[in-house]
Amino acid sequence: MKRLSYILMFVATALLFTSCHNNSSEQGGKKRFGQKQRDVVELYNMADSVYHFGGRADTALFGRFIRKAVDFAKAYPKDEISPEMLYRAGVGSMILAKSAIDRAQTAQYAKQAIAIFNLYQEQYPKGDKAEFCYYQRGIIYDDILGDTRSAENEFRDYINRNPGDSLSVQLEQYIKLMGKTESELEEVLGLR
Repeated sequence: MKRLSYILMFVATALLFTSCHNNSSEQGGKKRFGQKQRDVVELYNMADSVYHFGGRADTALFGRFIRKAVDFAKAYPKDEISPEMLYRAGVGSMILAKSAIDRAQTAQYAKQAIAIFNLYQEQYPKGDKAEFCYYQRGIIYDDILGDTRSAENEFRDYINRNPGDSLSVQLEQYIKLMGKTESELEEVLGLR
């Protein structure tokens, strides 16, 4: 039961990840990128395609995208694609953490994702996804690293900054269920 809620939250995150649009400049009705922008976007599109259509995370491809996106955002923080690509790099690191083959690799990718979401909030404190970084770190701590205390802190930070929004309401309920065994969950949910 608990695993199912994690999976549902991760699927929702993945859907958000794929539904994000590109904030590229419009010139003559067409999106035009410089070469460095194109390189980052093309790497993202390839990694995303393999993951969503091939059903697997290509570690090398995602790794290249993540490095390039982070480097690009650091070198060109004011470029219009930097915030989006940086955020997607964080989600890409989460995907790699979930598909890692051992605990050390899982922890490495999870810490990388946390660092990227921290960087996003530092560089873009008023960015579209700055508040959502709290949620993503909460997912990393809870679902990937098994650190419910840190996850709850992140979720509470999100709730405190976004009182009454639909995700805050869901997180309030989710926090009540965190750390419970399957039998405790069944009891709380009236399944026993």
